[in-house]
Amino acid sequence: MERAVIVGLLISILAGLTARSVLPSPRPPVLLAGAAGVTGMVLGAPVAHRISSGHEFHAFQPESFIAGFVGALLILLVVRRIARRLAPDDRRLFS
Repeated sequence: MERAVIVGLLISILAGLTARSVLPSPRPPVLLAGAAGVTGMVLGAPVAHRISSGHEFHAFQPESFIAGFVGALLILLVVRRIARRLAPDDRRLFS
């Protein structure tokens, strides 16, 4: 893997973990938060770059982290809502 790709993945995972820390208890698992950060950045960063200045996507821009954070937060909230509806009361995804 190229060094920039690895650093971009680490930044997106950090965005997911930051989103996890903002959520009230019960918090999602760390792996789910990291995956949500990667997904949030993949889906949200190109949109954020288009809105901010239209320049080329780059993982090291501040709007990439913000897009990953907001995307991860939205994904974690949706997963939380779905988990509460599907799981019985004694078995929760978030603990």
